[in-house]
Amino acid sequence: MQIATRFQGIAADLRGDAGEKDAAMAGLGDEDLLEVMAAIEAAGRALSAWQIRVAGEVGVRSRSELGDEGLSRSQNFTSPVKLVSTVTGTSARESKARLEVGRRLRGAVLLGGGEGPAPFPAVGLALDSGILAVETASIIVSRCAELAERGCAPDVVACAEQTLVDETITKHLTADQTSRLAIHLREVIDPDGAEPRDDRLQQQRSLTIGQASDGMIRGRFALTPEQGAVWLASIQAMQSPRIAGSPSSGPRFLTEDEYVAQTATADIRSQVQKNADTITELIARAAGAPDMPRLNGATTTLNVHITLDNIETGRGVGWIDGIDEPVPASTIAQLRCTSPTAATLFNDRGAVLYHGKTERLFTPAQNRALAARDGGCVWPDCDRPPSFCETHHADEWVSADHPPGRTDIDNGVLLCHFHHSHLHKSSWKLTMHSGVPHLIPPRWIDIEQTPIPTTRRRTTQRPAA
Repeated sequence: MQIATRFQGIAADLRGDAGEKDAAMAGLGDEDLLEVMAAIEAAGRALSAWQIRVAGEVGVRSRSELGDEGLSRSQNFTSPVKLVSTVTGTSARESKARLEVGRRLRGAVLLGGGEGPAPFPAVGLALDSGILAVETASIIVSRCAELAERGCAPDVVACAEQTLVDETITKHLTADQTSRLAIHLREVIDPDGAEPRDDRLQQQRSLTIGQASDGMIRGRFALTPEQGAVWLASIQAMQSPRIAGSPSSGPRFLTEDEYVAQTATADIRSQVQKNADTITELIARAAGAPDMPRLNGATTTLNVHITLDNIETGRGVGWIDGIDEPVPASTIAQLRCTSPTAATLFNDRGAVLYHGKTERLFTPAQNRALAARDGGCVWPDCDRPPSFCETHHADEWVSADHPPGRTDIDNGVLLCHFHHSHLHKSSWKLTMHSGVPHLIPPRWIDIEQTPIPTTRRRTTQRPAA
Protein backbone atom coordinates (compact mmCIF):
# COMPACT_ATOMS: atom_id res chain seq x y z
CA MET A 1 0.00 0.00 0.00
CA GLN A 2 2.91 2.32 0.72
CA ILE A 3 4.25 1.78 -2.81
CA ALA A 4 0.86 2.63 -4.33
CA THR A 5 0.61 5.79 -2.21
CA ARG A 6 4.09 6.79 -3.27
CA PHE A 7 3.28 6.54 -6.98
CA GLN A 8 -0.05 8.29 -6.49
CA GLY A 9 1.87 11.20 -4.99
CA ILE A 10 4.26 11.28 -7.95
CA ALA A 11 1.33 11.31 -10.37
CA ALA A 12 -0.30 14.16 -8.43
CA ASP A 13 2.90 16.21 -8.57
CA LEU A 14 3.15 15.74 -12.36
CA ARG A 15 -0.45 16.60 -13.14
CA GLY A 16 -1.35 19.95 -14.67
CA ASP A 17 -3.40 21.40 -17.47
CA ALA A 18 -2.05 21.91 -20.99
CA GLY A 19 -1.83 25.68 -20.58
CA GLU A 20 0.34 25.40 -17.50
CA LYS A 21 2.68 22.92 -19.20
CA ASP A 22 2.92 25.00 -22.37
CA ALA A 23 3.74 28.10 -20.34
CA ALA A 24 6.47 26.25 -18.47
CA MET A 25 7.97 24.98 -21.75
CA ALA A 26 7.84 28.41 -23.37
CA GLY A 27 9.98 29.89 -20.60
CA LEU A 28 12.83 27.43 -21.14
CA GLY A 29 15.90 27.95 -23.27
CA ASP A 30 16.86 25.38 -25.90
CA GLU A 31 19.40 23.56 -23.72
CA ASP A 32 17.08 23.63 -20.70
CA LEU A 33 14.27 22.19 -22.83
CA LEU A 34 16.45 19.27 -23.90
CA GLU A 35 17.53 18.67 -20.30
CA VAL A 36 13.89 18.55 -19.22
CA MET A 37 13.16 16.08 -22.00
CA ALA A 38 16.04 13.84 -20.92
CA ALA A 39 14.98 14.04 -17.25
CA ILE A 40 11.37 13.17 -18.06
CA GLU A 41 12.56 10.25 -20.18
CA ALA A 42 14.70 8.94 -17.31
CA ALA A 43 11.74 9.24 -14.94
CA GLY A 44 9.54 7.51 -17.48
CA ARG A 45 12.04 4.66 -17.76
CA ALA A 46 12.05 4.20 -13.99
CA LEU A 47 8.25 4.09 -13.99
CA SER A 48 8.27 1.71 -16.96
CA ALA A 49 10.57 -0.62 -15.03
CA TRP A 50 7.97 -0.74 -12.27
CA GLN A 51 5.29 -1.46 -14.88
CA ILE A 52 7.30 -4.42 -16.13
CA ARG A 53 8.04 -5.74 -12.64
CA VAL A 54 4.39 -5.44 -11.57
CA ALA A 55 3.20 -7.12 -14.77
CA GLY A 56 5.71 -9.92 -14.22
CA GLU A 57 4.38 -10.46 -10.69
CA VAL A 58 0.81 -10.51 -12.01
CA GLY A 59 1.90 -13.14 -14.53
CA VAL A 60 3.49 -15.32 -11.83
CA ARG A 61 0.43 -15.09 -9.62
CA SER A 62 -1.80 -15.92 -12.58
CA ARG A 63 0.14 -18.94 -13.89
CA SER A 64 -2.00 -21.78 -15.18
CA GLU A 65 -1.05 -24.37 -12.54
CA LEU A 66 -2.79 -22.27 -9.87
CA GLY A 67 -6.13 -22.81 -11.61
CA ASP A 68 -9.02 -20.79 -10.23
CA GLU A 69 -6.83 -19.69 -7.34
CA GLY A 70 -4.65 -17.69 -9.71
CA LEU A 71 -4.87 -13.91 -9.61
CA SER A 72 -6.50 -13.34 -13.00
CA ARG A 73 -9.13 -16.08 -12.62
CA SER A 74 -9.93 -15.14 -9.05
CA GLN A 75 -10.72 -11.65 -10.36
CA ASN A 76 -13.01 -13.13 -13.07
CA PHE A 77 -10.58 -12.64 -15.97
CA THR A 78 -9.83 -15.48 -18.35
CA SER A 79 -6.20 -14.44 -18.78
CA PRO A 80 -3.62 -12.17 -17.18
CA VAL A 81 -3.53 -10.16 -20.42
CA LYS A 82 -7.16 -9.14 -19.98
CA LEU A 83 -6.56 -8.38 -16.31
CA VAL A 84 -3.59 -6.08 -17.03
CA SER A 85 -5.41 -4.43 -19.93
CA THR A 86 -8.46 -3.67 -17.80
CA VAL A 87 -6.52 -2.30 -14.83
CA THR A 88 -4.10 -0.18 -16.90
CA GLY A 89 -6.34 0.77 -19.80
CA THR A 90 -3.68 -0.33 -22.30
CA SER A 91 -4.23 -2.47 -25.38
CA ALA A 92 -4.07 -6.25 -25.24
CA ARG A 93 -0.89 -6.08 -27.33
CA GLU A 94 0.85 -3.72 -24.90
CA SER A 95 -0.33 -5.76 -21.89
CA LYS A 96 0.99 -8.96 -23.45
CA ALA A 97 4.35 -7.31 -24.14
CA ARG A 98 4.68 -6.17 -20.51
CA LEU A 99 3.81 -9.62 -19.21
CA GLU A 100 6.30 -11.26 -21.57
CA VAL A 101 9.22 -9.00 -20.61
CA GLY A 102 8.33 -9.27 -16.92
CA ARG A 103 8.24 -13.06 -17.18
CA ARG A 104 11.62 -13.27 -18.89
CA LEU A 105 13.30 -11.05 -16.32
CA ARG A 106 12.11 -13.18 -13.39
CA GLY A 107 13.71 -16.41 -12.26
CA ALA A 108 11.89 -19.69 -12.62
CA VAL A 109 9.37 -20.65 -9.91
CA LEU A 110 10.90 -23.47 -7.84
CA LEU A 111 9.04 -26.47 -6.46
CA GLY A 112 8.93 -24.96 -2.98
CA GLY A 113 7.37 -21.78 -4.31
CA GLY A 114 10.57 -19.76 -4.26
CA GLU A 115 12.14 -18.00 -7.21
CA GLY A 116 15.31 -19.05 -8.98
CA PRO A 117 18.11 -16.71 -10.08
CA ALA A 118 17.21 -14.02 -12.60
CA PRO A 119 18.19 -15.16 -16.11
CA PHE A 120 19.18 -11.66 -17.29
CA PRO A 121 20.54 -9.75 -14.29
CA ALA A 122 22.42 -7.11 -16.30
CA VAL A 123 19.28 -6.10 -18.18
CA GLY A 124 17.21 -6.10 -14.99
CA LEU A 125 19.70 -3.88 -13.17
CA ALA A 126 19.95 -1.38 -16.03
CA LEU A 127 16.17 -1.34 -16.42
CA ASP A 128 15.50 -0.75 -12.73
CA SER A 129 18.12 2.02 -12.71
CA GLY A 130 16.22 3.89 -15.43
CA ILE A 131 19.15 3.91 -17.86
CA LEU A 132 17.71 1.29 -20.21
CA ALA A 133 14.42 1.71 -22.07
CA VAL A 134 11.86 -1.08 -21.87
CA GLU A 135 11.88 -1.47 -25.66
CA THR A 136 15.65 -1.89 -25.67
CA ALA A 137 15.53 -4.30 -22.73
CA SER A 138 12.95 -6.40 -24.58
CA ILE A 139 15.22 -6.58 -27.64
CA ILE A 140 18.28 -7.68 -25.64
CA VAL A 141 16.32 -10.28 -23.69
CA SER A 142 14.73 -11.66 -26.86
CA ARG A 143 18.04 -12.04 -28.71
CA CYS A 144 19.82 -13.57 -25.74
CA ALA A 145 16.93 -15.98 -25.20
CA GLU A 146 17.39 -17.15 -28.80
CA LEU A 147 21.01 -17.99 -28.01
CA ALA A 148 19.97 -19.91 -24.91
CA GLU A 149 17.33 -21.84 -26.85
CA ARG A 150 19.95 -22.75 -29.44
CA GLY A 151 22.01 -24.43 -26.71
CA CYS A 152 24.72 -21.81 -26.21
CA ALA A 153 26.57 -22.08 -22.90
CA PRO A 154 25.22 -19.90 -20.04
CA ASP A 155 28.45 -17.96 -19.75
CA VAL A 156 28.34 -17.16 -23.49
CA VAL A 157 24.75 -15.90 -23.16
CA ALA A 158 25.69 -13.85 -20.10
CA CYS A 159 28.64 -12.32 -21.95
CA ALA A 160 26.40 -11.39 -24.90
CA GLU A 161 23.87 -9.82 -22.52
CA GLN A 162 26.49 -7.74 -20.75
CA THR A 163 28.05 -6.65 -24.05
CA LEU A 164 24.72 -5.43 -25.44
CA VAL A 165 23.84 -3.58 -22.23
CA ASP A 166 27.25 -1.90 -22.00
CA GLU A 167 27.30 -0.92 -25.68
CA THR A 168 23.79 0.52 -25.49
CA ILE A 169 24.54 2.59 -22.40
CA THR A 170 28.03 3.83 -23.23
CA LYS A 171 27.30 4.64 -26.88
CA HIS A 172 23.76 5.91 -26.22
CA LEU A 173 22.30 3.58 -28.84
CA THR A 174 18.68 3.79 -29.88
CA ALA A 175 16.45 0.73 -29.79
CA ASP A 176 16.89 0.25 -33.53
CA GLN A 177 20.67 0.46 -33.27
CA THR A 178 20.68 -2.01 -30.39
CA SER A 179 18.54 -4.37 -32.44
CA ARG A 180 21.01 -4.33 -35.34
CA LEU A 181 23.92 -4.84 -32.94
CA ALA A 182 22.13 -7.75 -31.27
CA ILE A 183 21.50 -9.44 -34.61
CA HIS A 184 25.15 -9.07 -35.61
CA LEU A 185 26.33 -10.44 -32.26
CA ARG A 186 23.90 -13.35 -32.51
CA GLU A 187 25.31 -14.33 -35.91
CA VAL A 188 28.88 -14.14 -34.63
CA ILE A 189 28.12 -16.39 -31.66
CA ASP A 190 25.76 -18.79 -33.44
CA PRO A 191 26.38 -18.77 -37.20
CA ASP A 192 24.63 -22.14 -37.61
CA GLY A 193 21.34 -20.71 -36.37
CA ALA A 194 20.60 -18.83 -39.59
CA GLU A 195 19.41 -21.92 -41.48
CA PRO A 196 16.71 -23.07 -39.02
CA ARG A 197 15.54 -19.46 -38.55
CA ASP A 198 15.16 -19.10 -42.29
CA ASP A 199 13.13 -22.30 -42.42
CA ARG A 200 10.71 -20.82 -39.88
CA LEU A 201 10.47 -17.54 -41.81
CA GLN A 202 9.80 -19.38 -45.05
CA GLN A 203 6.87 -21.17 -43.42
CA GLN A 204 5.45 -17.88 -42.13
CA ARG A 205 5.40 -16.00 -45.45
CA SER A 206 1.87 -15.10 -46.49
CA LEU A 207 -0.33 -12.74 -48.46
CA THR A 208 -4.06 -12.39 -47.89
CA ILE A 209 -6.14 -10.05 -50.03
CA GLY A 210 -9.85 -9.55 -50.53
CA GLN A 211 -12.59 -7.02 -51.04
CA ALA A 212 -13.89 -5.24 -47.95
CA SER A 213 -17.44 -4.00 -47.42
CA ASP A 214 -16.42 -0.41 -48.25
CA GLY A 215 -15.26 -1.40 -51.74
CA MET A 216 -11.54 -1.24 -50.99
CA ILE A 217 -9.30 -4.24 -51.60
CA ARG A 218 -7.56 -4.88 -48.29
CA GLY A 219 -5.04 -7.44 -47.13
CA ARG A 220 -2.08 -8.38 -44.97
CA PHE A 221 1.30 -9.74 -45.88
CA ALA A 222 4.40 -11.21 -44.30
CA LEU A 223 7.58 -11.42 -46.39
CA THR A 224 10.83 -13.23 -45.85
CA PRO A 225 13.91 -10.98 -45.70
CA GLU A 226 14.86 -11.63 -49.34
CA GLN A 227 11.30 -11.04 -50.54
CA GLY A 228 11.07 -7.85 -48.51
CA ALA A 229 14.38 -6.70 -49.98
CA VAL A 230 12.98 -7.08 -53.50
CA TRP A 231 9.86 -5.09 -52.58
CA LEU A 232 11.79 -2.31 -50.85
CA ALA A 233 14.44 -2.02 -53.54
CA SER A 234 11.78 -1.86 -56.27
CA ILE A 235 9.74 0.77 -54.43
CA GLN A 236 12.81 2.88 -53.73
CA ALA A 237 13.94 2.68 -57.36
CA MET A 238 10.50 3.69 -58.67
CA GLN A 239 10.19 6.56 -56.18
CA SER A 240 13.75 7.86 -56.39
CA PRO A 241 13.82 11.61 -57.14
CA ARG A 242 17.05 11.12 -59.08
CA ILE A 243 15.18 9.41 -61.91
CA ALA A 244 13.31 12.55 -62.96
CA GLY A 245 16.44 14.62 -63.63
CA SER A 246 20.16 14.35 -63.88
CA PRO A 247 21.88 14.25 -60.47
CA SER A 248 24.79 16.16 -61.93
CA SER A 249 22.73 19.23 -62.71
CA GLY A 250 23.15 20.47 -59.14
CA PRO A 251 20.95 22.86 -57.17
CA ARG A 252 19.82 26.12 -58.72
CA PHE A 253 17.49 29.01 -57.91
CA LEU A 254 14.02 28.87 -59.42
CA THR A 255 12.40 31.74 -61.20
CA GLU A 256 8.97 32.85 -60.02
CA ASP A 257 7.26 31.15 -62.97
CA GLU A 258 9.17 27.91 -62.34
CA TYR A 259 8.24 27.99 -58.66
CA VAL A 260 4.55 28.50 -59.47
CA ALA A 261 4.66 25.68 -62.04
CA GLN A 262 6.34 23.26 -59.63
CA THR A 263 3.92 24.18 -56.85
CA ALA A 264 0.92 23.64 -59.10
CA THR A 265 2.15 20.20 -60.15
CA ALA A 266 3.48 19.11 -56.75
CA ASP A 267 2.84 15.52 -55.73
CA ILE A 268 0.43 15.74 -52.79
CA ARG A 269 0.15 11.99 -52.20
CA SER A 270 1.09 10.62 -48.79
CA GLN A 271 3.94 8.10 -48.59
CA VAL A 272 1.56 5.16 -48.06
CA GLN A 273 -0.44 6.24 -51.11
CA LYS A 274 2.77 6.41 -53.15
CA ASN A 275 3.66 2.91 -51.98
CA ALA A 276 0.27 1.54 -53.07
CA ASP A 277 0.56 3.23 -56.47
CA THR A 278 4.12 2.00 -56.92
CA ILE A 279 3.31 -1.64 -56.18
CA THR A 280 0.30 -1.44 -58.52
CA GLU A 281 2.48 -0.05 -61.32
CA LEU A 282 5.12 -2.73 -60.77
CA ILE A 283 2.48 -5.47 -61.00
CA ALA A 284 0.93 -3.87 -64.11
CA ARG A 285 4.33 -3.69 -65.81
CA ALA A 286 5.11 -7.29 -64.96
CA ALA A 287 1.67 -8.41 -66.14
CA GLY A 288 2.35 -6.93 -69.58
CA ALA A 289 5.79 -8.52 -69.95
CA PRO A 290 6.21 -10.79 -73.00
CA ASP A 291 7.17 -13.82 -70.90
CA MET A 292 4.11 -13.60 -68.64
CA PRO A 293 1.58 -16.47 -68.82
CA ARG A 294 -1.16 -15.85 -71.38
CA LEU A 295 -4.82 -16.67 -71.08
CA ASN A 296 -6.58 -17.31 -74.39
CA GLY A 297 -3.62 -15.72 -76.15
CA ALA A 298 -3.76 -12.47 -74.18
CA THR A 299 -1.77 -11.10 -71.25
CA THR A 300 -3.46 -10.08 -68.00
CA THR A 301 -6.54 -8.12 -69.08
CA LEU A 302 -9.18 -6.17 -67.22
CA ASN A 303 -12.65 -7.04 -68.49
CA VAL A 304 -14.83 -3.94 -68.22
CA HIS A 305 -18.59 -3.67 -68.75
CA ILE A 306 -20.14 -0.26 -69.42
CA THR A 307 -23.01 1.18 -71.44
CA LEU A 308 -22.29 3.00 -74.69
CA ASP A 309 -24.09 6.08 -73.38
CA ASN A 310 -21.89 6.22 -70.27
CA ILE A 311 -18.64 5.79 -72.17
CA GLU A 312 -19.58 8.50 -74.69
CA THR A 313 -20.80 11.01 -72.11
CA GLY A 314 -18.14 10.21 -69.51
CA ARG A 315 -20.79 9.78 -66.83
CA GLY A 316 -22.17 6.82 -64.89
CA VAL A 317 -20.27 3.74 -63.80
CA GLY A 318 -18.61 0.64 -65.20
CA TRP A 319 -18.00 -2.81 -63.73
CA ILE A 320 -14.77 -4.80 -63.67
CA ASP A 321 -14.98 -8.58 -63.71
CA GLY A 322 -14.25 -10.05 -60.27
CA ILE A 323 -14.86 -6.77 -58.42
CA ASP A 324 -18.21 -6.09 -56.77
CA GLU A 325 -17.76 -2.35 -56.39
CA PRO A 326 -18.47 -0.25 -59.54
CA VAL A 327 -16.00 2.37 -60.76
CA PRO A 328 -16.83 5.73 -62.37
CA ALA A 329 -16.69 6.24 -66.12
CA SER A 330 -13.64 8.49 -65.66
CA THR A 331 -11.73 5.52 -64.20
CA ILE A 332 -12.74 3.37 -67.19
CA ALA A 333 -11.41 6.08 -69.50
CA GLN A 334 -8.13 6.12 -67.59
CA LEU A 335 -7.83 2.32 -67.75
CA ARG A 336 -8.35 2.34 -71.52
CA CYS A 337 -5.38 4.68 -71.91
CA THR A 338 -2.92 2.83 -69.69
CA SER A 339 -4.05 -0.78 -69.20
CA PRO A 340 -4.85 -3.76 -71.43
CA THR A 341 -8.64 -3.54 -71.23
CA ALA A 342 -11.37 -5.54 -72.92
CA ALA A 343 -14.45 -3.29 -72.88
CA THR A 344 -17.87 -4.81 -73.49
CA LEU A 345 -20.37 -2.09 -74.41
CA PHE A 346 -24.12 -2.38 -73.71
CA ASN A 347 -27.15 -0.37 -74.74
CA ASP A 348 -29.61 0.99 -72.22
CA ARG A 349 -31.52 -2.32 -72.28
CA GLY A 350 -28.49 -4.43 -71.46
CA ALA A 351 -27.91 -5.84 -74.95
CA VAL A 352 -24.28 -6.23 -76.02
CA LEU A 353 -23.36 -3.68 -78.70
CA TYR A 354 -19.62 -4.18 -79.17
CA HIS A 355 -16.87 -6.30 -77.68
CA GLY A 356 -13.67 -4.33 -77.09
CA LYS A 357 -10.20 -5.54 -78.01
CA THR A 358 -7.69 -6.85 -75.51
CA GLU A 359 -4.95 -4.76 -77.19
CA ARG A 360 -5.74 -1.06 -77.22
CA LEU A 361 -2.11 0.02 -77.57
CA PHE A 362 -0.18 -0.68 -80.77
CA THR A 363 2.48 -3.35 -80.39
CA PRO A 364 6.17 -2.83 -81.27
CA ALA A 365 5.73 -5.00 -84.37
CA GLN A 366 2.81 -2.85 -85.53
CA ASN A 367 4.79 0.32 -84.90
CA ARG A 368 7.63 -1.02 -87.05
CA ALA A 369 5.16 -1.74 -89.84
CA LEU A 370 3.71 1.78 -89.54
CA ALA A 371 7.22 3.26 -89.64
CA ALA A 372 7.90 1.36 -92.87
CA ARG A 373 4.59 2.48 -94.36
CA ASP A 374 4.45 6.13 -93.27
CA GLY A 375 8.16 6.95 -92.93
CA GLY A 376 7.42 9.39 -90.10
CA CYS A 377 4.76 11.94 -89.20
CA VAL A 378 2.04 11.86 -91.87
CA TRP A 379 1.15 15.53 -91.48
CA PRO A 380 1.97 17.45 -94.67
CA ASP A 381 5.42 19.07 -94.69
CA CYS A 382 6.35 17.55 -91.29
CA ASP A 383 9.80 15.95 -91.32
CA ARG A 384 9.70 14.19 -87.94
CA PRO A 385 11.09 10.62 -88.24
CA PRO A 386 9.30 7.54 -86.79
CA SER A 387 11.38 7.69 -83.59
CA PHE A 388 9.82 11.10 -82.85
CA CYS A 389 6.27 9.93 -83.48
CA GLU A 390 3.30 8.56 -81.55
CA THR A 391 0.73 6.11 -82.88
CA HIS A 392 -2.77 7.45 -83.42
CA HIS A 393 -6.05 5.60 -84.04
CA ALA A 394 -7.46 7.03 -87.26
CA ASP A 395 -10.91 5.86 -86.22
CA GLU A 396 -10.97 7.12 -82.64
CA TRP A 397 -11.75 4.76 -79.78
CA VAL A 398 -15.00 6.64 -79.06
CA SER A 399 -16.97 8.50 -81.70
CA ALA A 400 -20.58 9.47 -82.22
CA ASP A 401 -20.72 8.23 -85.82
CA HIS A 402 -18.78 4.96 -85.84
CA PRO A 403 -17.88 2.08 -83.53
CA PRO A 404 -14.69 2.04 -81.46
CA GLY A 405 -11.59 1.94 -83.61
CA ARG A 406 -9.46 -1.16 -84.02
CA THR A 407 -5.82 -1.46 -83.04
CA ASP A 408 -4.76 -2.64 -86.50
CA ILE A 409 -2.13 -1.22 -88.81
CA ASP A 410 -4.81 -0.19 -91.32
CA ASN A 411 -6.31 1.98 -88.56
CA GLY A 412 -3.06 3.43 -87.23
CA VAL A 413 -0.95 6.39 -88.33
CA LEU A 414 2.22 8.03 -87.10
CA LEU A 415 2.05 11.61 -85.84
CA CYS A 416 4.65 13.69 -84.06
CA HIS A 417 3.67 14.91 -80.61
CA PHE A 418 2.79 18.42 -81.83
CA HIS A 419 0.54 17.31 -84.70
CA HIS A 420 -0.97 14.52 -82.59
CA SER A 421 -1.98 17.03 -79.94
CA HIS A 422 -3.08 19.55 -82.60
CA LEU A 423 -5.30 16.97 -84.30
CA HIS A 424 -7.21 16.25 -81.09
CA LYS A 425 -7.82 19.96 -80.45
CA SER A 426 -8.45 21.39 -83.92
CA SER A 427 -11.12 21.09 -86.62
CA TRP A 428 -8.94 18.85 -88.77
CA LYS A 429 -9.94 15.19 -89.04
CA LEU A 430 -7.95 12.14 -90.06
CA THR A 431 -9.56 9.09 -91.70
CA MET A 432 -8.41 5.95 -93.50
CA HIS A 433 -9.29 5.14 -97.12
CA SER A 434 -8.07 1.81 -98.49
CA GLY A 435 -5.39 1.68 -95.80
CA VAL A 436 -4.09 5.16 -96.61
CA PRO A 437 -4.41 8.00 -94.05
CA HIS A 438 -6.23 11.07 -95.34
CA LEU A 439 -6.60 14.48 -93.68
CA ILE A 440 -9.94 16.28 -93.92
CA PRO A 441 -9.41 20.05 -93.64
CA PRO A 442 -11.87 22.34 -91.87
CA ARG A 443 -14.50 24.17 -93.96
CA TRP A 444 -12.70 27.51 -93.72
CA ILE A 445 -9.86 25.94 -95.71
CA ASP A 446 -11.89 23.73 -98.09
CA ILE A 447 -15.64 24.19 -98.25
CA GLU A 448 -15.98 20.69 -99.73
CA GLN A 449 -13.55 19.18 -97.19
CA THR A 450 -11.87 16.94 -99.73
CA PRO A 451 -9.73 14.23 -98.06
CA ILE A 452 -5.99 14.76 -98.63
CA PRO A 453 -3.74 11.66 -98.81
CA THR A 454 -0.83 12.14 -96.42
CA THR A 455 1.28 9.00 -96.35
CA ARG A 456 4.99 9.26 -97.13
CA ARG A 457 5.37 5.59 -98.00
CA ARG A 458 8.85 5.13 -99.38
CA THR A 459 7.85 1.90 -101.15
CA THR A 460 5.24 3.69 -103.27
CA GLN A 461 6.43 5.09 -106.60
CA ARG A 462 3.34 7.16 -107.28
CA PRO A 463 1.15 9.45 -105.16
CA ALA A 464 -1.26 7.56 -102.98
CA ALA A 465 -4.93 8.01 -103.86
